[in-house]
Amino acid sequence: MQDQLIPPVKLTQTIQATKFESPSLDPFRNSEQKDKLFWYIKKCYLQQMSDEDIIKQFTGIGWPIEFINDCLKKLSVFRENIVIGINGITKIFETESGSQTILDDVSLDVHKGEFLAITGRSGAGKSTLLNLIGLLDETTKGSIFVNGNNIFGFSEKQKVQYRLKMVSYIFQFFNLIDNYNVIENIAFPLKLQGYSKKKAIEKSKEIIEFLNMEQKAHQYPRKLSGGEQQRVAIGRAMAKDSLIILADEPTAHLDLKNGLAVIGLLREINLKFAKTVILVTHEKDFTKDADSVVLLSDGKIKDVEI
Repeated sequence: MQDQLIPPVKLTQTIQATKFESPSLDPFRNSEQKDKLFWYIKKCYLQQMSDEDIIKQFTGIGWPIEFINDCLKKLSVFRENIVIGINGITKIFETESGSQTILDDVSLDVHKGEFLAITGRSGAGKSTLLNLIGLLDETTKGSIFVNGNNIFGFSEKQKVQYRLKMVSYIFQFFNLIDNYNVIENIAFPLKLQGYSKKKAIEKSKEIIEFLNMEQKAHQYPRKLSGGEQQRVAIGRAMAKDSLIILADEPTAHLDLKNGLAVIGLLREINLKFAKTVILVTHEKDFTKDADSVVLLSDGKIKDVEI
């Protein structure tokens, strides 16, 4: 994973070159500039630098130890709440023309309640990585831990339970059931989880109210716009009440306005219900609200924006 990190020397040079808006003020007393300095420490922290290395790094350029320790204390929650640990994942597909490496030694931590966007050109490996997290595919090499469990070590029964209860998927194709109305589409995964028909309908109506789609509750998919169909698909993901929501290009068939509305809804769910959301997109406009953005290129992580 070392090639994915900002080299310490380069990071130090960046920090030293930072131009503060009020140079006459002590940057460790001014709250706005303190936030800017905190961002640098957070960048190092989330890129797996040890506390000792961070202290050495920043005291070496004149930052007070008290300030650094205060930042590390605030950041400690991140390491304690890693919900997905991706470790050295490699995925190789065998084709008639030979082997094709789709993911190449990818490592990444995703924190509980984080909104993570994965971006990159078509063929970069974005959807493949999402499919591995969702256990829709098997890795060639490496491991993925979710809540401390290596998902590639699951039995077939455990895999079914994982897909049913731990993750919800939102696809670029809405995948609604044509002969089910909105209420029934959202209630469907609840029935799979063992809810009675009455309870499933009740919860479905609550979700429809949250989506502001009460007027469309009895409509069938063919009567809904693309944006409305995707909102129903998101409602179906909410119905499972899973820990993780995986959204694979959910805006691919929507215009910019409806696309931004869908991303806004995902962000609202992320914040209001503390869901961990991983969004795959190739549109930079849709990554602006993310807590962090991972850029994939040729199967490798090329950059992480926090």
